[in-house]
Amino acid sequence: MKNTSLLLCSLLLGLSAAHAERADSFQKTVVRARDAAGELSRKVTTLTGNIEIQRGTLLIRAEHGVMTEDAQGYQHIVLSTKPGEAPVFFRQRRDGGQNVWMEGEALEVVYDEKAELVDLMDHAKVRGTTDGAVTDDVFGEHIIYNSREEQYQVTQLANRVTTGDRRGTMVLQPTRKDPLISPASATASTH
Repeated sequence: MKNTSLLLCSLLLGLSAAHAERADSFQKTVVRARDAAGELSRKVTTLTGNIEIQRGTLLIRAEHGVMTEDAQGYQHIVLSTKPGEAPVFFRQRRDGGQNVWMEGEALEVVYDEKAELVDLMDHAKVRGTTDGAVTDDVFGEHIIYNSREEQYQVTQLANRVTTGDRRGTMVLQPTRKDPLISPASATASTH
């Protein structure tokens, strides 16, 4: 079932033919936070308060985070929020136009630079937009967004005791236009 969901999501996202901004991978990372404490030998930095991480068009905002760097220089960042705080938020422009974006939020987000994954957990939401209009809307307990391949996977979190409907939801807007509403047909019908 999980493979079917991933395949379906991949096919649906493939229709847009846009990819995460490739140039972002080669940009410097700028990290801002109210407080930061780093252990240089272990390459671990703990961040607190009004965190903003930016690399090219990628922007992540959170209140709490731990950033590590591996031997190859790739960053791995775990970001979270506490009750009463805004959810962790990310946004990244996709190739294919100036105003084509992917954005999302959750109570916990893990960003893996090497794999180009944004892992959203607990009240996760991801949406694609073009020129400000929402094109895709995805909700679920757990969403893994692969920015390199433009794929997302929606799953349930393991070991959760919750009631109600735990299914993920995808809302996909039509990309083709109704010919009866197009400007050309409106002009033709008035003459």
